[in-house]
Amino acid sequence: MFGQLKGLVILGVVGFILYSVFLGGKSEQTADLGQVLDRTEFALVNYQGYLETNSFDSVAEEQMTEFTGYYTDVLNADPRFYGTSLGLTVQNDATFLGYADDNGNRVQDEGEGKVFTVEIDEANNRLIATDVAGNSSGLRFSGTGFLTGMLLGNLLGRQRAAGVTPNSFNNRNVTPRSQYQAPRSARSGGPRAGK
Repeated sequence: MFGQLKGLVILGVVGFILYSVFLGGKSEQTADLGQVLDRTEFALVNYQGYLETNSFDSVAEEQMTEFTGYYTDVLNADPRFYGTSLGLTVQNDATFLGYADDNGNRVQDEGEGKVFTVEIDEANNRLIATDVAGNSSGLRFSGTGFLTGMLLGNLLGRQRAAGVTPNSFNNRNVTPRSQYQAPRSARSGGPRAGK
């Protein structure tokens, strides 16, 4: 009897280790993609005003870094829609990667998992947000002015340099923002919550 119990305990420990190693350590909370898209649109529209107020006539790497910081602030504004602070980085292919920034230092440290991505679909004039479960929602967006267009142009240039073509998103299964319902595992908040 003791031998069988010992065998079961060993099997359980080995199973737990294999699960942890091969199926990913930390699983992040599901994100409300509707809130991600709404706040992305808000950040892009309002950053246009910032660029105009400060008389920028181009968008360089410095403005991309500023925009990423501003976008991060917008994602974390009250009311919060995620259980911990969110961090944000721009990948080489212009994808915005949102991660759980548990310590709020705006650096993705070990153990701070991916929460969502936001991509620009040039051919269909939309932003696409995707969560860790592979669910995607899209929002039509073409910019609100010249400088926002330059910001998007900077991001599209990054996409092209990374080999992403304008038609790369045509076959993606994406729920329109107007039809998206946040999963129960996502906390929601904000002006369009529940839509």
